[in-house]
Amino acid sequence: MSEKIIAIRKDGNGDIAYIKTESGKILSIEEVRQLANQGLIDSIDDLNKEGDWVIEQSAGTGERVEGHNLDMLPKF
Repeated sequence: MSEKIIAIRKDGNGDIAYIKTESGKILSIEEVRQLANQGLIDSIDDLNKEGDWVIEQSAGTGERVEGHNLDMLPKF
């Protein structure tokens, strides 16, 4: 079962340092990257501390999709 990201926490530099999942887990950005690479984060294959994300196989098209909106999520 994959985890859905619902909120973020930034560090003093404005980078995303932690995320909160729908199940209430709080994970460091590095932990989230590892889980995403294993397919355990809902709809994301990779991400970084600036809020950029990647989906390798978008909606069955097989095309790589990138986005930049994780930093728009609620803060915790």
